[in-house]
Amino acid sequence: MKKGILITILVIVLLIVILALIGGYVYIQFTREPHIPENSYLQIDLIGPIVDIDNSVLPKKRSIRELWFHIKRAKVDKRIKGIILKISFAYGGFAKVEDIGRLIKDFKESGKKVYAFIEGGDIRSYYLSTFADKVYLFKGGYLILKGLASEAIFLKKTLSKLGIQGEFFHIGEYKTGANMFTEESMTPAHKEAIEKLLDDIYLATLEGIAVNRNLDVETVRKVIEEQPFSNQACLEAKLVDGILYEDEILENSEEKYVTLSFDTYRQTSSPLPYRGFKKIAVIFASGEIHLGQSGRRSIYGGEIMGSATVAKQLKSVRKNRYVKAVVLRIESPGGSGIASDVIRREVELAARKKPVVISMSDFTASGGYWIATPASKLMALPQTITGSIGVLGGKFVLKGLYDKIGLNKEIVKTSQYADMFSDYRMFSRDERDKIMELMKEMYRKFLNVVATSRNMDIEAVDKIGRGRVWTGSTALKLNLVDKLGGLNEAVEEAKKLAKIPPEEEIGIIIYPRRKTFFQRLMELMGEGSKISPTNLVLSFEEKINMYKTFFPAYLLPYKISIK
Repeated sequence: MKKGILITILVIVLLIVILALIGGYVYIQFTREPHIPENSYLQIDLIGPIVDIDNSVLPKKRSIRELWFHIKRAKVDKRIKGIILKISFAYGGFAKVEDIGRLIKDFKESGKKVYAFIEGGDIRSYYLSTFADKVYLFKGGYLILKGLASEAIFLKKTLSKLGIQGEFFHIGEYKTGANMFTEESMTPAHKEAIEKLLDDIYLATLEGIAVNRNLDVETVRKVIEEQPFSNQACLEAKLVDGILYEDEILENSEEKYVTLSFDTYRQTSSPLPYRGFKKIAVIFASGEIHLGQSGRRSIYGGEIMGSATVAKQLKSVRKNRYVKAVVLRIESPGGSGIASDVIRREVELAARKKPVVISMSDFTASGGYWIATPASKLMALPQTITGSIGVLGGKFVLKGLYDKIGLNKEIVKTSQYADMFSDYRMFSRDERDKIMELMKEMYRKFLNVVATSRNMDIEAVDKIGRGRVWTGSTALKLNLVDKLGGLNEAVEEAKKLAKIPPEEEIGIIIYPRRKTFFQRLMELMGEGSKISPTNLVLSFEEKINMYKTFFPAYLLPYKISIK
């Protein structure tokens, strides 16, 4: 009897030991960092969309957050000899392209080389490549270099066929965010603003290419606008240094080398570029501004900047005594006026205790700019789209659609204006007057906030406001921003304002924190459960009535798509 119990205990102990060994082995396999050989060239594949931060359940996009942090690591990593940028129809805003270029320039200061290999793309892909020491074209690929164009869609007639009517109001003739629903073509103000925006972005890009390639601006313009889409023409015009295959990029190198994928390198943790005791917090805030939590829309996939999420992050770094300064990276076309003010208040409170530097990405407009106003310093890239000081609001009237599908509504109310936002009728004249008065009050508040933060007269702010957007380079001239620069420069500016000596190392805390695999898996399962016919219909209704929850809105005057 005793012998049997003893054997049982030994078997259990043995099983525990075996399980512990297996668990330890599995843990080591999953946590062991990949080996990084000496003389490695870090290969960064830039294919498709580039975003500020990828919060999707299954990350698959290149983000500024990852590129910035790991290129900084590679700069001080003695095992990394250089970088190969493999570019294939990479796209994103021109400001993001500029920011990545500045990261590459900073990396080259270490004396390491950068080579760009373009499989194919447009002027954005090419501009990005020009920050490298050498630019090569794939023999079987092509570049389509041309000017810039923007397309504006107008849905008034389309919605009318469905029985839907948009009824929107705006303060500022350039605040044309709802024109796609209420107009059949561009208004003069709409067209004027777009033309100015395109001209500024195009000129900044041409100047950047000219500087990077040591060419004259007009020479670059002539090549782009007059030359055929030919690889040989690009070579003859000195836009590229060679036409070859990928395996030929480093074939003349005197040293042995290996290529290392960026995805492998980001699985390693050392060396760290920021190891100091004094910390700078970098908060990435992207998307339309809504009340509540940040996240993604499961149906539409657009980023949401949640006021509760960003406010909590700002509050956390404000109270953290080790954090000496904050960089708030904003990419947003604006959104809810209330949600924008929630975040703005936390920026204001943080700026009272420590320096807050705004780093503007592709868009920091309307509500995005409202958030930025209390900061210590506002920084934009030359191609950033910012401003849009204005207000809009309104609703969709779906009565015609309901009639087509046989849906009827009866409204019971307690007071005259209780149903003014109903989608079953138009606003009355009285209601329009009340709405306009509210929006005028919000616009006056916007003007006052900007005037106070930028030390300007209200009349001067109104002159450059009225819903108009500007590039970062023009915004600097108009005193809407303090400096031109990207994420790297914003961190350095924050360090300077915090009075941390240049030679002293700093630490970095990044928000939002990276999600664990388990958290992403739970999100994926949660999103899958939302996809049903009923939820699809409810999501459409939510989308079509977006301006109800945003009302009144600090929103970008139009969606800008540059091709």
